[in-house]
Amino acid sequence: MSTQDPSPPSLTFETLQELSVAQVRDWVERSGPDLELWALLERDPRLGVRRLGVRRRQQWQRREAEQARQGRLLELEQRWWAQGCARVAGVDEVGRGCLAGPVVAAAVVLKQGVQLPGLDDSKKLSPGKRERLATQIAAQAQALGIGQVEAAEIDQIDILQASLKAMRLALAQLGEAPGQVLVDGSHRPGSPYPETAVVEGDSRSLSIAAASVVAKVHRDRLMVEYDLQYPGYGFAAHKGYGSPRHLEALQAQGPCPLHRFSFAPVARTRKASPSFCLFKEGIASCQHPAELERFAHYIKEGAVELQPGELDELRLLYRARRQRLAGTGPRGEAEAAAFLEGRGYQILKRRYRGGGRGTGPGGPPGGLSGFCGGEERGGGRAGVSGGTGGRGQAGPPGAGRAALLRAPSGPGTGAPLRRDRGGLRQRRAADHASEGRVSG
Repeated sequence: MSTQDPSPPSLTFETLQELSVAQVRDWVERSGPDLELWALLERDPRLGVRRLGVRRRQQWQRREAEQARQGRLLELEQRWWAQGCARVAGVDEVGRGCLAGPVVAAAVVLKQGVQLPGLDDSKKLSPGKRERLATQIAAQAQALGIGQVEAAEIDQIDILQASLKAMRLALAQLGEAPGQVLVDGSHRPGSPYPETAVVEGDSRSLSIAAASVVAKVHRDRLMVEYDLQYPGYGFAAHKGYGSPRHLEALQAQGPCPLHRFSFAPVARTRKASPSFCLFKEGIASCQHPAELERFAHYIKEGAVELQPGELDELRLLYRARRQRLAGTGPRGEAEAAAFLEGRGYQILKRRYRGGGRGTGPGGPPGGLSGFCGGEERGGGRAGVSGGTGGRGQAGPPGAGRAALLRAPSGPGTGAPLRRDRGGLRQRRAADHASEGRVSG
């Protein structure tokens, strides 16, 4: 029996014993999926023959599983194809989290019936497999487009807007307009075409997975070229991501034109501008929300003198200061209430608004001993006015908050209140200082 034609019309366990392992291997290679044949091989007493049967069965099972996975990844595309939309584009971007280099997006329109075994989210694939798949995608795609936004523009418009712009640029490179766009993530780029956002789309859509591979391969090649142009940073290895080696190079060499200065690790390696230092000090010195709001207008007018990323940092400082100052009024009111009640005063009504200054016609109603008021704006003083025409003032009409009080009976009423106001201010100053030490 020759090696070229090793088998009789049907293979049985007995005829299998007449074949050599090499002849069985040739038989298996030329045969299609045959569960009965593989079961026969696995019963053979020869180890080499049994291994052939097991290996062929496993290969078939993996191929079946991959075809099922590919079918699931094409479910979104199949819906649109079934509705007559022949051009469905998948869009994805790479490089959003990098400290250097552009953000790159790709758009891919696959043909119906496409076969791209092994295609998956680019992050799950090895560099070699991504390269092979990128070549296969380019050969089988109806259309393919790539867009990128450089680091300088990322600093100007922020990374999210830069990513969306890169997607729009990639879609514009497709030539014929797509009938539907599948976008990875929850943000749609705002292209002229119908768009559907697909969360975790690179694991749910074959078109988006193809776009992620194409974008990743393109950007990686760019970073390898940039490594020659800007040596010492290791761009060929980490591709611009914040690896320990990259951060060490940033500290040692400082940033290069590829770096995104709006990203904190890069911004920390650069000396702050004089305007930033001035504005930062001004925010910290504001003692009232109204003062902080006025100072924000000065920052807005001088923003052109700031370096990329500094305005974002000032916004964070502004919000933190505003949040802290917002609690000053309620906290002071609570302290004053506790102070008064501790000396026997009874608070009858809070947020009382008198019709005039002091204790004239707009003072407390008849029969009440007085009121305690403090200005809401401008950080004015808080005072206590007697019900018989004292000199204490509670601020302009309608501009302050006040509490109607009933003084304790007995001689010397209200005197301790005047004498201990300095002590109250000292305790509040100590509390603020303590808060400053904790927040620092």
